[in-house]
Amino acid sequence: MFDHRLILLATPRQIGVLDWRPGHMHWLGEFPASTDGLTAFRQVILKHSRLPTLLVADTVDEDYRSEILPHVQGRARDELLARKLKQVFRNARFTGAWKQARETTGRRDDRYLLAALPDADWLTPWLGVLQRERVPLAGIAPLALAYQHLLEKLREQSAHVLLACRLGNGLRLSYYQGGMLRFSRLIGGDTPTQLPTNAADEIAKTQLYLTGQRILPREARLQVLLLDPSGQLHSAQAQLNADPAFNARLVDMPDLARALRIPDDFLAVTPDVAPLAAIAGEPPLLNLAPPELLQHHTEFRWRRGLHATAGVVALLGAGMTSAYWLHAQDLAARADELARQHQQLAARYQAIARGFPSGVAAPEQLAQTVALARRLEDGQPDPAPLLATVGQAMLAAPDIVLDGLSWNDDALTPTGGARITLDAALTPFDGNYRAAMQRIEHFMQSLRSLPGVSDVSLRSSPVNADSASTLSGKTLDTDAANAPAARFSLSMRYREARP
Repeated sequence: MFDHRLILLATPRQIGVLDWRPGHMHWLGEFPASTDGLTAFRQVILKHSRLPTLLVADTVDEDYRSEILPHVQGRARDELLARKLKQVFRNARFTGAWKQARETTGRRDDRYLLAALPDADWLTPWLGVLQRERVPLAGIAPLALAYQHLLEKLREQSAHVLLACRLGNGLRLSYYQGGMLRFSRLIGGDTPTQLPTNAADEIAKTQLYLTGQRILPREARLQVLLLDPSGQLHSAQAQLNADPAFNARLVDMPDLARALRIPDDFLAVTPDVAPLAAIAGEPPLLNLAPPELLQHHTEFRWRRGLHATAGVVALLGAGMTSAYWLHAQDLAARADELARQHQQLAARYQAIARGFPSGVAAPEQLAQTVALARRLEDGQPDPAPLLATVGQAMLAAPDIVLDGLSWNDDALTPTGGARITLDAALTPFDGNYRAAMQRIEHFMQSLRSLPGVSDVSLRSSPVNADSASTLSGKTLDTDAANAPAARFSLSMRYREARP
């Protein structure tokens, strides 16, 4: 749908309209250059005013120049071409430049083909209809450019080709070098070219002109293709092949129809569609339309680009929405499956729970039972490391006499280990309780520094600091030997370090 377009073939006498799309074309007719013809042409354009349109001009008044220009790009290139076109073609309105190649030696300049329609006032009525109806005009191309695309369809590989085509009452001779247009001329219907001799003479004159202008090398042999639906140029083939400078061959209608992929009967009825069908799907390499005539086509391209972008966004949105919807459906299905599995597991648990004994212990009791079982599995603690640790602390404090040592396993605590109770006395004791407390505190610090010992605390001390107790004692000096012992009790936790 994006390649659907109109192709117009305009001559000073009439204009033809081809409705083209890939794989399908419809000839809408020819309209003479008269008031009635313009009216009928406008009616056709109104039905297809939204289609991009390419106008192909076929006229005697055309000019071609080959120029070598410096290699520039961007705005500088546009300004250079504008000055050169104005210099070469003066005030011609319909001009264009086509960059064909770049030189391989020297400064590597660009080779351009400049073309113009010096006298194209006959185009004004047709263009006026297109402008009033806001038709997106893609460009104005010479008919010789359409024949270049026709040679591509025919797969002509010769380096120097002269295409002699007779449509209507005119004979067009177009020269192509390396598959690109270099020169073209139209011999009008008032010239007696219908005779084979005159057609061969015109071809010979064109060959001499191209050689004289150094467009065609002198030693080159010119490949001549004769295209004439009426068959009047067939007999000129023998006369041209008699000259060693030419190699002429005929292009029959079946071969042309196969190359263009159009029906034979359709081409036989409307042979003018051959060059139009060849250029229909191609961009105009040589555009002779001034910028003001291309404004509607620029708007059309922007509009089509926005529509295409919106379509792509809509498709992406629809795709993402479909993906999210499918993902949501998958999640819903998985949730239903999980719910079903949960119900099955709950039913199995209820069935198993019904077989449990009635007196079930509390979770805390179960945890204590498990911890105790683990401690019992680990075995009873060895008292030797414990006694060695306490003995090490007693050696550091010779003035402390051990009265008693007891311990019990603390298996139900998270850390485990043993709880130790140590009863001792300070001997000798001179009655100085302040010094006694300092000695006891020093002994506790020694215990804390030992490995495996923690939570060292004083359970009872020689001094009763309780505010509710009764104060008793003597202030008289007593014999130090008969002084009572300063007894105290300590509590600590011991856990044997394991490798």
